[in-house]
Amino acid sequence: MEHYDIIITGGGGAGLSLINQLCESPLKNKKILLIDKEDKDVNDRTWCFWEASDGPFNDIVFHSWDELSFHSKDYSTDFNIAPYRYKMIRGIDFYQYVQHKIAAQPNISVLKAKVENVGSENNKALVSAAGKVFSADWCFNSILFRPIDKKQTNYLDQHFKGWIIKTEQPTFNPGAATLMDFRVPQDGESRFLYVLPFDQHRALVEVAIFSNNLLSSAAYDKILTQYIAKQITSEAYTVEHEEFGIIPMTDFPFSRSDDRVIHFGTAGGDTKASTGYTFWRIQQYTQKVVALMAKEGHPYIKENTFQKRFKLYDSTMLKVLVKDRLAGDDLFTYLFKKNPCLLYTSPSPRDRG
Repeated sequence: MEHYDIIITGGGGAGLSLINQLCESPLKNKKILLIDKEDKDVNDRTWCFWEASDGPFNDIVFHSWDELSFHSKDYSTDFNIAPYRYKMIRGIDFYQYVQHKIAAQPNISVLKAKVENVGSENNKALVSAAGKVFSADWCFNSILFRPIDKKQTNYLDQHFKGWIIKTEQPTFNPGAATLMDFRVPQDGESRFLYVLPFDQHRALVEVAIFSNNLLSSAAYDKILTQYIAKQITSEAYTVEHEEFGIIPMTDFPFSRSDDRVIHFGTAGGDTKASTGYTFWRIQQYTQKVVALMAKEGHPYIKENTFQKRFKLYDSTMLKVLVKDRLAGDDLFTYLFKKNPCLLYTSPSPRDRG
């Protein structure tokens, strides 16, 4: 049985974020195995986050905005968020950024295979993949092996479909983005659009829906088509790229650790229950856990009172949406009206971790 210091199961945003932190730490020479069933060689998602200055990913930021807007049926407002900027990273750029670091570290191995099981035995982590069993001092797992019981928790899927469109005429202000626009038929759900312009002719236009009822592909297309015609342009445009995804929003009590297996990413509860925000939360977690391992030799982070309090806030907000105590457009309108500073902690529309 081949043994490693660290095995990382799942090579998406969470797994590669941990690899990135390890490569910049005193643990960079540890024997590490990354296992994922995909090559991560396509631009399958984008992530956005707030930052007041240059950060660790500044070299791969695809675009950023310092002006944002919010719209609902009875309220609209624009924000200048200086000194913050709203930054966007494309999935493919992030993958290649971390893969370049992996290639420079001969102690890091990558296995393309489906992870069949993870567990602990005799003070070791055990991982089954490619018909073999590997052992490690620690396994960091970002794969959600079992579906969440939606009946035992507050749960909504955030499902989204987006188009990158190119207009023939100059249409967009590349310095201003639409964060949330609820001016579309809600149909008993929470539905909003967001628009992230890259230049005067190109932008990502995406619809996000908080519900447990997925639509047909044609239904998402209809929402996008009607929104573009009404709110953006009646002129001709082309669709250059499209994407679709689902993010679980839940207050399910995820287990952070099972002995030598540490769960993180969505599998560890790093997805914000009320909004689906994930990417920057993963960066914060992986930074802390790597620092703790380097200092104390273990990855067990204790949850503090501050974190528990905000979990309660998230759960409360999610419950309001799940139980339909207040419509989503009314809820977010109320929040933005009452607290403009909410902008800095509001749902990150392109945070697809």
